[in-house]
Amino acid sequence: MFNSPSPPRPASASPKAPPPGSIPQPKRDSLPNETVPDWNNIGLFTAGIALGAILGATVALLWAPASGEETRHRIGRRARGQRDDEDVWAELAEELELAATESEGEAEEEELNAALKT
Repeated sequence: MFNSPSPPRPASASPKAPPPGSIPQPKRDSLPNETVPDWNNIGLFTAGIALGAILGATVALLWAPASGEETRHRIGRRARGQRDDEDVWAELAEELELAATESEGEAEEEELNAALKT
């Protein structure tokens, strides 16, 4: 069934058309056919890259461990190459101030809750 011989071809010097289902070959005295890009597939690929970039940026913003201002401050400091001993102490001072501010806010909330309960 699958190994059946192909139909006999007439004996001629050059075939006029390739048999059906075969791959067309370039003519002997001409250049191969030009390939035309498939713009639908190129457009889909580009849209996929753009969508992936947008989704990646969105996820990065949602899962960021720090606020935007703090992140910009860190990036700017690293870009300038400030990593001296003084910078370490300044960073520690900033962290201690932030922790103190947070603990003051929590203490105020506890006082308000205790006052509301009585």
